[in-house]
Amino acid sequence: IQMKHQIVIVYRLTIFLVCLTVILLAINLLKKEDEKIKKEKSEKEEFTEWEEKNEIEYKANETIRVKFSKTGEVVAMDMNDYLRGVVPSEMPPSYNIEALKAQALVARTYTYRKIAEHGEGSDADICDSSAHCQAFYPKEKLFEIWRNRGFTDDMIKEYWSKVNEAVVSTQNQIITYNNEPIKAFFHASSPIKTESVDQIWGGVSIPYLQAVENVEAEDYANRTSEVWLTYDELLNKFLESGYDVCLDDIKQICVCDYTTSGRVKNIQIGNTKVSAEKMRTLFSLKSTMFNITKDEKNVCFHVTGYGHGIGMSQVGANYLASQNKKYDEIIKYYYTGVEIKTLKN
Repeated sequence: IQMKHQIVIVYRLTIFLVCLTVILLAINLLKKEDEKIKKEKSEKEEFTEWEEKNEIEYKANETIRVKFSKTGEVVAMDMNDYLRGVVPSEMPPSYNIEALKAQALVARTYTYRKIAEHGEGSDADICDSSAHCQAFYPKEKLFEIWRNRGFTDDMIKEYWSKVNEAVVSTQNQIITYNNEPIKAFFHASSPIKTESVDQIWGGVSIPYLQAVENVEAEDYANRTSEVWLTYDELLNKFLESGYDVCLDDIKQICVCDYTTSGRVKNIQIGNTKVSAEKMRTLFSLKSTMFNITKDEKNVCFHVTGYGHGIGMSQVGANYLASQNKKYDEIIKYYYTGVEIKTLKN
């Protein structure tokens, strides 16, 4: 009986200790969770305070009407707010500050020329589509995108501060030729040489959009790429686009003309000549600087660079900035004979 009594006591004591341990663990977990919530709240308040401070002072006091292409909504906003949304939408915010300043100058110049030409009609000055105008995301959307890419709050603060500096330090500056805002074309990458505008889009040669030698970092992800297509895929795409070609023609595909900078200008398919720019669009080639190889069933386009090749190379601008070139030097390197002028308020 005494032994049974002792067993009961030990059992109850064990239960008590287990319960006590669970309670203490629960209290500890709740305490940690509460501390985590308080920390997150504090960081959020700190980030919000940082945002507000950085929004107060950097206004251009000039309004631009931006049309959102998906909804058709037109929103009036401060010019600097607009440019802050353009610069990191078009160029990685991790790039050197001098490259970002050059991009801000290009973006502002493009914007003023678009306004002067009434490219969006009477209701808006510009749109948010990179296909028609310049890529643009509002600040909140940019932060959401960056967080989805794994950027920490510290990284976001750093990048947004760089964007602010790029826009504000070049405020009211535009690129001109003969006292007119230039056609400020730019592209991602031309590892060897940029292109003269008349060689790609035809028409009259523009003095400030000439080909220049270019050096870029070799670790750029899209420096080279490949597109493989079967002969049947090529044939079907050409037929869908209205070209009068046959399978035998497709198998004889070759480059027939080059631009002055070494890009492909035209390809030959049977008796049909197709521009390289058309090829770039039809087959999602990253550039018209490519060569073609073939086997029994397939064609491969080996592509160098990314974009049309006209004007400023963004990867090249970042490389020049890494070599201690300032934004005005970068601009004047890619746009021949231009001047940088400050507009009056």
